[in-house]
Amino acid sequence: MSSMLQDISEIGTSLNALSTMINEIEELGSRYRNVSRVFLVGAGSSYYASMYAASHALHAKLSKCTYALPSSEFLFNYSRIINSSDLVIAVSRSGETAETLEALSRAKVNGAATVMLSISRGGGLGFIDNYLTLNIGPERSLVMTKSFVALSAAALVLMGSILNINVNYGESMKALVDCINRLLNNSELVGRLSETVGEWVNASISRFVFLGHGSSYPLALESALKFQETSYAATQALNTLEFRHGPVATIGERQVVVIINQVNSMSDAANRLFHELSDRSKGTDTRILMVTNSNAKGNGIINVECETGLEEFDALALITPIYLLAYYNAVKRGIDTEKPRGLVRVVKNF
Repeated sequence: MSSMLQDISEIGTSLNALSTMINEIEELGSRYRNVSRVFLVGAGSSYYASMYAASHALHAKLSKCTYALPSSEFLFNYSRIINSSDLVIAVSRSGETAETLEALSRAKVNGAATVMLSISRGGGLGFIDNYLTLNIGPERSLVMTKSFVALSAAALVLMGSILNINVNYGESMKALVDCINRLLNNSELVGRLSETVGEWVNASISRFVFLGHGSSYPLALESALKFQETSYAATQALNTLEFRHGPVATIGERQVVVIINQVNSMSDAANRLFHELSDRSKGTDTRILMVTNSNAKGNGIINVECETGLEEFDALALITPIYLLAYYNAVKRGIDTEKPRGLVRVVKNF
């Protein structure tokens, strides 16, 4: 089994391990309930995990200013407005990403509190107030999958505690693990994903557009990145309904449009868009796919049975079939996922 596929198969196991740390994460968050602003920073997939966690502020009706930024953007621009009433949370798989460490260092110089979330003990211990290492084990692949899910979930729990949101994260995470394991053990669904990709490859499709809304918007960005990293495809990620504002002109071109649609206040609008695009693309080179937990049925719909009681965790479950699509897309194109071109495990300079 390839390292990427093995990591994907361990997503549920990694979340089970994370669930044993929920009390520790919540206790850490409770220390920072009096900060005026929270900045979440990261690079690549870790930035998208930060965005995902920041979306949880909607549950607190935006009672605290919360920002999610690329580490480099924070470092060169936002760090100038940081002061002692702020908290900066960094997300990094390795804990060694150059611009992320420099962002935390700059924040500390300006008096802010600093926290690092990682799956390994990295650098910067002199300017990081609290270093939270997630005990999920190492990630074998250069491409982030199980660590993205675990870091996203941990950052969301941390934000929930900071914002004092009344959610039973342990119960919701248990339900999330059940959702993901059920999907990975569904050989019929996994086979369908492989067959879907086979049709894309046979049709010479190499452009992919991912649409998401709310907490699934950063997952759309993460999905686009995974297809870039694994099969060097041309990709785009947009807020779901933004597709009508210009990109809809591309319907008919040789591409796949994937809508990530978790059940929430916007899901009906996303569902209408799916059916509209499906109708408009008939007989063309455009394929339309919706990954959802809405129990919708029909052509072009990948339904993931998942009700965790928490919208953000429902959305997080939907990244797993997309990881499988990315993996199969690379393999069926003859690309070695063990050695993705140009990637390194840690970016140590900028």
